[in-house]
Amino acid sequence: MVDIFNKIKRLLLPKNKDEINDIIDLSNMSSVKMICIITAIAGVLSMLRYFILYYNNLYVNITTIATIAVILLSLIIAGLSELFLKGKIHGHNVSVCIVYLCIIVISAFCLYTSYTNYKLDRQILVLFIANISIISFILITPLYHVLLLIVENLFFYALLYCYDGAKDIVFINALLYLVVIVIVCIISYHRMINSIIATYEARQLAEDFYIKSSIDQLTGLMNRYALESIKIKKGVTTHVAMTDIDLFKTFNDTFGHLKGDEVIKMAASNLFIVFRRKDCFRYGGDEFLIMTTKLSEDTFKSRLSTWAKIVYGTKVEGIDTPINVSYGVASGVINTKEDLMELIEKADNELYKIKSIKHNNT
Repeated sequence: MVDIFNKIKRLLLPKNKDEINDIIDLSNMSSVKMICIITAIAGVLSMLRYFILYYNNLYVNITTIATIAVILLSLIIAGLSELFLKGKIHGHNVSVCIVYLCIIVISAFCLYTSYTNYKLDRQILVLFIANISIISFILITPLYHVLLLIVENLFFYALLYCYDGAKDIVFINALLYLVVIVIVCIISYHRMINSIIATYEARQLAEDFYIKSSIDQLTGLMNRYALESIKIKKGVTTHVAMTDIDLFKTFNDTFGHLKGDEVIKMAASNLFIVFRRKDCFRYGGDEFLIMTTKLSEDTFKSRLSTWAKIVYGTKVEGIDTPINVSYGVASGVINTKEDLMELIEKADNELYKIKSIKHNNT
């Protein structure tokens, strides 16, 4: 019994990750916006038809008031969903409130329309169509949707019963209709949520692969592949620094390549103290590239100086020789990958000049 209860609970009240809920919220807001705009257009066309047909004998009745109210409310809800999509308002609870407001407004109007049609001996399919549309385009936790459907149907058939005893309604058919809608609701939710989860997991795998292929295994810095894939911020001043470890070959020759790797790892890890991780790249060997659009040129150079001092003051076990780094800086506005590569080349030339000066002084 416990297993059956848990299965029913997972079926009607599934728990999703926050990331999945975020995707659902955005999807729901897009659907709500579309449904509300279509509803508002349909309402406006209905009002125009009314004015054209009865322009000589216009009068305000309940249907007119209800139609105008639905048009206004639909536009308001569409506006709220647009604000959510643009990030002006946010939060899962906010999304849920907008969705329920949309459902209540659409369902109430369709319920009223079906009730009016029943009084005129017409079909009462409007409510049925509205429910199918909502189920098809909006994701709501099945338990809450089922409760909404039950309350809606009880209220609707209570209205018909109060009007004429619901004499034209076969209640077994009405019950079957409700059961079918509930089943469709549950199946539709899980079909759509499974599709969203599958898409999310595929995207996560792609992102994980990109991250693994973009990270240098020795240092944890971004690698050349990541640099080639970087998005260019057009028209923004970019600061680039090419750096390397002074006399690095002597560390390899004197202490061995494993100790040389430790020197590289130490210098790289200290970059994270003064720069953002995503701004730092291992360009090759003992060369590092730092690139940013967030700092001024003076601040950028100051942080490079701080990094050099930290490296100098950090000891690597088994190496008594102080470790120094050099860097060349270039700044400019870039618009293309070619501009970026030219800026990197300029910084590399500055590094070469500084290394030459140090070598000559030595």
